[in-house]
Amino acid sequence: MEFSSEAKSHHHDTHALPPIPIQEAYLHYNKVKRADLEQDDDLLYFGRELSEKQRDIWRPAGSISASIIENACAEYRKAALPHLGAEGPSKTEFKDAIIYEHKDIPGLQIVPGILPMETQILYTSQLMHRDLADPKHKINLEADYHIPYPPAKSEDPSDATATTTKTSVPSCSFFSYAQSSPSQLLHPKDAASGRKPLNMAQFLASKLRWLTLGEQYDWPTRSYGITRTPFPHDLSRLVTGLFPHIRPESGVVLIYSGKDYMPVHRDVSEFCERALASFTLGCEGIFVIEREDDRGDGGEQESSGTEAPAGGQEGEGDQQNRLEPRRRPDKTVAIRVRSGDCILLSKEARWAWHAMPRTIAGTCPEPLAKWPVGTPGATEEEQKAYAKWKGYMSAKRINISCRQVWD
Repeated sequence: MEFSSEAKSHHHDTHALPPIPIQEAYLHYNKVKRADLEQDDDLLYFGRELSEKQRDIWRPAGSISASIIENACAEYRKAALPHLGAEGPSKTEFKDAIIYEHKDIPGLQIVPGILPMETQILYTSQLMHRDLADPKHKINLEADYHIPYPPAKSEDPSDATATTTKTSVPSCSFFSYAQSSPSQLLHPKDAASGRKPLNMAQFLASKLRWLTLGEQYDWPTRSYGITRTPFPHDLSRLVTGLFPHIRPESGVVLIYSGKDYMPVHRDVSEFCERALASFTLGCEGIFVIEREDDRGDGGEQESSGTEAPAGGQEGEGDQQNRLEPRRRPDKTVAIRVRSGDCILLSKEARWAWHAMPRTIAGTCPEPLAKWPVGTPGATEEEQKAYAKWKGYMSAKRINISCRQVWD
């Protein structure tokens, strides 16, 4: 593991302000009408045929074979659901996935549709059932609220009295709780804060913004601590199975509702320069990124430090609102990402300014939109509890960025 100064050689100021072109592009897509998105020729979208201009800009840089994808997904399922044992062949028809790279931005790649639907559903289930209910992973509300974490499951599903401390045994899910119950509230830690208790529906549907996996990123300091929290082993198998050059040690899971966004920022806190893999689950979203030029860092002033994930409602209260919502296609790139797509950032793109200004409501594909109904491996009792939350993912977009922190 490399801790030398060479491991930090990207030399990017974590407090620099983003350049104006990316801020204006962010504002444009944050405010543009839905109908205008469909007519935007500069917006890369694999849900429609690419234009001649886009085919010139986005060029095949390789592919991932159907057999590799099938094996990675199978290994993920075996690691995630070991109690189900061997099952029959997957119903999914796997296909080769093409890796597209932007010709003018080295390292900006997208692999459309790399995750089949059954893997998307399992991925969502592991994150939102097991990982969210694991107190070793941080969530955005824990600083202000007491979180009533569910108890751990017994190791033997048939033994209701069994207990274990093994990390491989998942916790019960927040989605096993009732949406509104006086016994399952999030109470404020500071009674004088004026905050009101939250029921499960308020917590999961509107207040939950982010979850961290593995190495714990501290948002206020924009740095990683020295405490080693294991990255989920099943997800690690999936990521390395698809992308052997990435060893995931940390993940940031952002949970977006229809009007949520991610302001302009850079991921420059890691000591490692390996590629970052960013997966989309649920509703579609707009991703914007700025091309590097010879100006160096984007701004001379310090940032206010408010670029928290999934931070608030559309067009609400950040520094970009002082600018005009203009598009500068020569300076910025915009991608409409779909459920199952993966964006890879390496080389120049690894340190580029980027944002997620828009979640496109109503675009979550079936049957993921019904989730948590359809959770793989759920017991009959869990299925009954999850049925009360049916349709949770229909209005959500989940973004998972998996990254290597240390060389």
